[in-house]
Amino acid sequence: MKKSLVALAVLAASGAVMAQSSVTLAGKMNVGIQSTNGSKNALTGGADGSDSRLIFRGTEDLGGGLKANFHAETGFKPDTGLNDNAANQLFQRQAWGGLSGGFGEVRAGRQYTIGFFGSIASMPSTYTDPALGVGFGFNGMGSRNNDQIQYWSPRVGGAQLRISTQLAGDTSNAATKAAKSNEFGLSYTAGKLSLDLTAANVTSAANVKTSPMGVYGAYNFGAFAAHLGYVDTDSAAGKGTVAKVTMPMGANTLFVGMAQNSTTKADAFEIGNFHSLSKRTRIYALYANGSKDAKGATGVISNGKKVALGLDHNF
Repeated sequence: MKKSLVALAVLAASGAVMAQSSVTLAGKMNVGIQSTNGSKNALTGGADGSDSRLIFRGTEDLGGGLKANFHAETGFKPDTGLNDNAANQLFQRQAWGGLSGGFGEVRAGRQYTIGFFGSIASMPSTYTDPALGVGFGFNGMGSRNNDQIQYWSPRVGGAQLRISTQLAGDTSNAATKAAKSNEFGLSYTAGKLSLDLTAANVTSAANVKTSPMGVYGAYNFGAFAAHLGYVDTDSAAGKGTVAKVTMPMGANTLFVGMAQNSTTKADAFEIGNFHSLSKRTRIYALYANGSKDAKGATGVISNGKKVALGLDHNF
């Protein structure tokens, strides 16, 4: 009997080791002072385009190289403490669960789009600012979508495949019919060179079909890194180019970025600097100018300008 109990205890202990799990609390506090189009200074979050957030993420080792993963991320406004989205979603930024292993990774839930992952490194930080109005929207896909199932392949020879499908849900009721999309992404990294290709097929809730695409490249020259991209949203949002240069200089990282929409004639330009106080904390200053802002709902063309100072702390 005692030997049996000892054997059971050993099996239980070994199972616990095989099924180790961890949960991490992380996030970002980004708060700054911003003036847009000459308005009075306002205390705001994410003046550099990187918003404050609170993240819960975890993984469980299921054995045999298989892991269960989850990620729940909410955004907030540090100036008021309120949720940072009009829909008042609890986990507006991300909320997904999945499995990973030698086959790659599968995720299901609300998450960043494939277009976001392909384009974010090349985009100016302020190009989506309402005052600048360039409107490319992360390769025409927006930054996040609900009801996504994504697959990320293992990286082989520097290449990685990313694909996703967005489920439309119950489409029998026109009033609740949702948009749906299928995305494809291929990234390649070799030394100082990185390339990204993204493409999608989208059907809106109104049954309008579009096929946005984008191609992006970057090269690290050592003294500076250069990014260049082209995006075609296949819609009234337009098409055009984006570019960015970053120059590390000790604790400072200078950056210059631009975006130009050849369809709407809107463009944006920015220049700024990040100064690192530690590995997790930095202060920043930037100036952005949309010299040919697109027509708004009133049909009036206005120039968009933004000046911002801020503190970005990651935890």
